Amino acid sequence: MSNLIESAPYWNSKGIILDRMGKHKEALESFEKARSIDSDNVDVITNIGISFDKLGRHEEALRFYDMALQKQEDVKTLYNKGISLSNIGRYSEAIDCFNKVLKEEKNNKNAIINLAIALQKMDRLDEAISILKDWGEFDYTYTRAYLMLENGKKQIENSINLFRICLGENPESIPSLENISFALKMIGMEGESSRCLESSRKLYTERRKVEDNIKNLKELVVSALEGYEKIDQILKSKKNSGKSYSFYKDIFDGLFQDLLLIDEDYSSFLDNYGKRSISSSSFYIKELLTRINSLNESLNSLKNKIEENIGRPSLKYIFYILDLIEKKKESEIEVYLINNGDTEAHDISVLIEKNKDLNMQKIEEKIELLKPMEYKSYKIPIKPKNLGIFEIKSLCNYNNGEVFETKTIYPLEIPYYLDEESINFISYLKTLRLDTDTTAEEIKRRWKELSKYYHPDTTQDEKQKMIKEKILKEINEAYDELKYYY
Repeated sequence: MSNLIESAPYWNSKGIILDRMGKHKEALESFEKARSIDSDNVDVITNIGISFDKLGRHEEALRFYDMALQKQEDVKTLYNKGISLSNIGRYSEAIDCFNKVLKEEKNNKNAIINLAIALQKMDRLDEAISILKDWGEFDYTYTRAYLMLENGKKQIENSINLFRICLGENPESIPSLENISFALKMIGMEGESSRCLESSRKLYTERRKVEDNIKNLKELVVSALEGYEKIDQILKSKKNSGKSYSFYKDIFDGLFQDLLLIDEDYSSFLDNYGKRSISSSSFYIKELLTRINSLNESLNSLKNKIEENIGRPSLKYIFYILDLIEKKKESEIEVYLINNGDTEAHDISVLIEKNKDLNMQKIEEKIELLKPMEYKSYKIPIKPKNLGIFEIKSLCNYNNGEVFETKTIYPLEIPYYLDEESINFISYLKTLRLDTDTTAEEIKRRWKELSKYYHPDTTQDEKQKMIKEKILKEINEAYDELKYYY
């Protein structure tokens, strides 16, 4: 069975998540691990370049972009190379990259905006504004206004008008309010400038609450990744421990898909964050927080289940009253110790304490081995008075010698009389080694398990075949009869 965490897609996905969470150094480490597994993966190579860019190491980023482009020229790598070139002032080369992107994706708004900014940096403002002119969306209006404002005072009034258009699109745009305030101050309108600045500060206070929730979300996502990888280490150690491994492995792989979906929705949120109202942003992030908290709870629960169940023998006790009894008469109960788990239980110590009320003697015994679905039974004579409680303890080793302890305190109520139907019912359950509080699903599951275990074809020994045939016949008869009770 392939291990997801040993694959390049896992480490690439982890790097993307960490990058989105602002953990650029850790993201770079993940991308490099992905590349060590799949050295020709163009997406991974590009992502390494992006990480270097975000760490301010632009020359190293360019080296990886060129490496990726030699293997395959794609829009993502070209766009990010253009960003890197702009960061180090190589605007002419950056413009070439953005133009190549727009040949493939003519509506790529990020390429359009960054192309316009690169042109403006080269004092080609009219070209930059001309490129943006045909676009009516808020992003382009804002960018056009910003470029005009940056280019000089003669453009200020036009910039203010454009920023006001932006506010019409998004009344909660803090950058638009701040830039209007700055522009108004430049033309001597101090009072109106102060009012805009005060409005932006109030919005910033509300927006800060959203940012705090975003920060919390990022920490929880990173925590989920760490928890996920801890579970992977536990799973590796339990790989050969029992049949539950595949079941838990499937859940484990599925939870990573849930994490990817949360990250994907967060990415979608970021793409439109500037256009969202504060209230809708707050609602969206709270929903994501609920989902990531739920995922972390699921991961913690899975960790506990794996540690508790995979490869651990599940020693279970079942009690049956064997004789028809009346109050104060002697009787017997039968106690079954069953290995209900996936693996062998070794060196079992059983202790049944004596009970004065039941006049029951102490039983202490050692069992070398119980295979899965095997059992050991004990008949205990009792002289009931009223009600009795007795305790059973067992210890066993499994796998590498770890000790597993189980303890049962059984409240035993002695009935006055059992009718024949009740006796038959209990005998059928006893054959399948089930208790009286069992369910139809448990009966069917146990019948399948025991039928498989006691099938004559599982042994070559003729004597054993005969024994198993007899037991299998009893199991099938008990199962058929129990169908009438459920």
